[in-house]
Amino acid sequence: MTPDKSAVRRAVRARRAAVPTSVRTERDRAIRDHLASLVTEGMVVCAFVPDDDEAGGADLPEALALAGAQVLLPVSPAAGPLGWAAYAGSADLRPGRFGIPVPSAPPWPPERIADADLVLVPSVAVDHTGARLGRGGGYYDRTLALARPHTRLLAVLDREDVLEHLPVEPHDRPVTGVVTPHGVLDF
Repeated sequence: MTPDKSAVRRAVRARRAAVPTSVRTERDRAIRDHLASLVTEGMVVCAFVPDDDEAGGADLPEALALAGAQVLLPVSPAAGPLGWAAYAGSADLRPGRFGIPVPSAPPWPPERIADADLVLVPSVAVDHTGARLGRGGGYYDRTLALARPHTRLLAVLDREDVLEHLPVEPHDRPVTGVVTPHGVLDF
């Protein structure tokens, strides 16, 4: 029997919370290093600011910018797909919807994701087919549909959160790979 999405979310979050902070910090650094090696000067990267229960660490946008990327961060509307705003440094971030840090610049429309060379997707878990489990709001599922067909969509996770199988619904959008502290795996 396949567990439901809520059960998987609870289990994965509990597992990450049990990992000591020092270990999470080291894992997050390794993820940022792998991502920095993928970035070329001027590349457009749609990213996000991970919170404590997400892999990658709060310094993720800054690491990408230092590697030469033009970083766009999501801005959550009341409904529908995500807007995008240019990252201008951590000091420019302010709390947005759900307390998620967003740039102070006005957001561009959701279609801006089509300019991205790489999209980093916050995830709770992913399986080997690219099925992705998010937090359950559907914002990324609605937004990923607007990306160009061959854009690289990478989930950002700890290695143990790459599972054999996840429950999938018709509206779920898959990712094309995952970056973990151990490297990048394309599906």
